[in-house]
Amino acid sequence: MNEKAIKIILYVTGVVTMLPGLQFVAPELFLRASGMQLGDVTGIFFARHWGLIVFCLGALLFAAATRKELRRPVMFAAVVEKLGLVLMVAMNWSEPALKGLHLASVFDTVCIILYTAYLLRRPADQLIHP
Repeated sequence: MNEKAIKIILYVTGVVTMLPGLQFVAPELFLRASGMQLGDVTGIFFARHWGLIVFCLGALLFAAATRKELRRPVMFAAVVEKLGLVLMVAMNWSEPALKGLHLASVFDTVCIILYTAYLLRRPADQLIHP
């Protein structure tokens, strides 16, 4: 994967990952649009907090597009977070309350594959040139 491609991938996936930031601003509206319902104060509190954290991760991915020194640690953190969500959704796939997370789980799976492919490649400075 070349540097131009990873920049585009990080810009796009960073922006999409920032979308749950809307959940911080308007949790009931965002959750309803995702097909989920949440009524109690504690649930809304955690939904808002999750939205803010995921927004921050998306912003870091976006920043990593232009700051090469951020790429590996930020992408590694994103793989861990996204893998956690994918596994939790997969283990509860038939749960009606989580139906709104199916699309996010598919998106995160694609991100995991792309980020892992980048992380596993050898950096150019470690390649042996004849």
